[in-house]
Amino acid sequence: MFAIAAALLAAQVAPAAYAQASASAPTATPIPIERLAQLPIIADPVLSPDGTRIAARITDGGRERIGVWRVGDSATAPRTIPADNVISYQWAGDERLLVEVHAVVLITGHIILPVPVRRVVSYDLASGRATALGSGGGLYDEVIFVAPAGHYVLLSTQTAIDTTPSVHRIDLATGASVRVQPPRRGVWSWFADAEGVVRAGVDYDERRTRIFYRATADAPLRLVDSQRVVRDESVIDMIRFVANTERGIVVSNADTGRFAIYEYDFAADVRGPAIFAHPEVDVTRAVIGRDGTVEGVVYEDDRPRTHWFNPALGEIQRSIDRTFPDRTNVIVNRSRDGNRMLIWSSAADDPGTYYVYDRAARRMETFASPLDSLQELRFAPVRHVEYPSRDGVSIRAYLTLPPGRGERGLPLVVLPHGGPFLRDSWIFDQDVQMLASRGYAVLQPNFRGSTGYGRDFVERGYGQLGSGMIDDIDDGVEWLVREGVADARRVCIMGFSYGGYAATWAAMRSPERYRCAISWAGPSDLRAMLRYNSRSFIPDRYVRQIRRQLHGEDRVDLGTVSPLRQTVRLRVPLLIAHGERDVIVPVAHSRDLVAALTRRNAPNIESVFYPKAGHSFTSPEERIDFYRRVEAFLTRHNPAQPPAN
Repeated sequence: MFAIAAALLAAQVAPAAYAQASASAPTATPIPIERLAQLPIIADPVLSPDGTRIAARITDGGRERIGVWRVGDSATAPRTIPADNVISYQWAGDERLLVEVHAVVLITGHIILPVPVRRVVSYDLASGRATALGSGGGLYDEVIFVAPAGHYVLLSTQTAIDTTPSVHRIDLATGASVRVQPPRRGVWSWFADAEGVVRAGVDYDERRTRIFYRATADAPLRLVDSQRVVRDESVIDMIRFVANTERGIVVSNADTGRFAIYEYDFAADVRGPAIFAHPEVDVTRAVIGRDGTVEGVVYEDDRPRTHWFNPALGEIQRSIDRTFPDRTNVIVNRSRDGNRMLIWSSAADDPGTYYVYDRAARRMETFASPLDSLQELRFAPVRHVEYPSRDGVSIRAYLTLPPGRGERGLPLVVLPHGGPFLRDSWIFDQDVQMLASRGYAVLQPNFRGSTGYGRDFVERGYGQLGSGMIDDIDDGVEWLVREGVADARRVCIMGFSYGGYAATWAAMRSPERYRCAISWAGPSDLRAMLRYNSRSFIPDRYVRQIRRQLHGEDRVDLGTVSPLRQTVRLRVPLLIAHGERDVIVPVAHSRDLVAALTRRNAPNIESVFYPKAGHSFTSPEERIDFYRRVEAFLTRHNPAQPPAN
């Protein structure tokens, strides 16, 4: 695996050959499962500040690791760092990685309760030493600032679910920790300037959003943004400060309900006009220069896009887009001096490739294709569609049609996404392509509550885990039937995580609509899931509004929409799969559901549990086994070929 990725470093981009290969049509012959089930050799690579190394997720011997390569060194295998249940990671200087991980701790009292936590670990590449940051007593640790030289970080630490976080400055060489900001009631998010001074905190108390601000490290915090109405309920996603000024930018959904970037004069307490606001979707990320100015914005309508304010970066983007047309081309990150860039180029029918671009040498070289064995294959195209829900809301979705099967009367598999407060995107999806290559149309609905479409659309999902969200999924089926694309008699539903719950519950709720259901790691008891991890059902951007967002669920008897409490309603075949090491959705959710259905003697129930898997696959063998089970299950209960007359 490593040798393949390392050898790719020396390969040169060949635009002419690429364009010729892309012109070929996808095949109607099923792609072998052994190839489709490949796990990515790398994921989420990040270029080091000096541009000499790349860190990325890898899987080694069935365990998750972080690999570190030297750019351009094709002779040396990557160095590996053990890191299970990784959330994210970033560089701290050129010789250290900060890794945020999931863990589970046991809280003792009247009962012993497992609670998911978030921890940060520092890995020193020179010494090989790993150091857990913070006291280890927090529930939710988050890095909010990394010193440019990488010698210290600011760590936001929340010690209990109902307490707000404090901020600690941690020396990465010694581990010494000093509290630089005590907790403040209502303030859930802290922001620092380029010098590592905590300058602002966002208060979400009393159903309103307020910003507290200080100009210098020794100044007291004072309330700004005082012109905001009391009943606002908006979110501040980011605050950045322009170097050596009291000006900056905020990313907020305050004005339109959609996240946009605004100028802000903190001294005068004046929020200026929008630097960038999209009329339909959220800004997903702001690209900030070292001086605090906005260089570009990332948003996603039908596919991910970048709008550059920096003219030089805009020209590089246009050049890359000309080289790789009809692709999503992303500048992932850049070296400190801006000379080297990590580029990602992909499409919904292209597994994608990472490149390293050297501006001074005017050369772009291949780093790695995560799904290298799939590169020469042609896949089914994926189109963006919209359909109306029963209450008149427009639901965006992605539709994939099986090659060579036409566009009428097709068997359908609905594939709701996880989260549920996430979204599906125009990206390569092995599950989608596996189903399409077996002759199934695939619908991926971004039901209400999906993120990216503004606050109103997210809030439509509050309290709707088992009702409105499922209605939107069902309405997508009905739309495809009305359009003549789908055969109403041949529809199944399959999902992962929340999508697994949605698949199970939709089939229980409407057995006349679905012939079968498939669930991977789906929660079966919503109240138990919310007790275990209330953050599981909250969008990241809105995570500080926990009580309000879950309040809608409190008014619902969750037992009435929990598969474990409604097993009598299941009348269609169900395949359940789960990883034994899952710390996101405990495996007990699936084991308990299987046991309850077995006690009821429910027919056509199949289950499989993978001892080494977590919330996702850790080996190709696991995915091969699962895909084969899915293929056989669908063949039995919803064959792609219609029965002979």
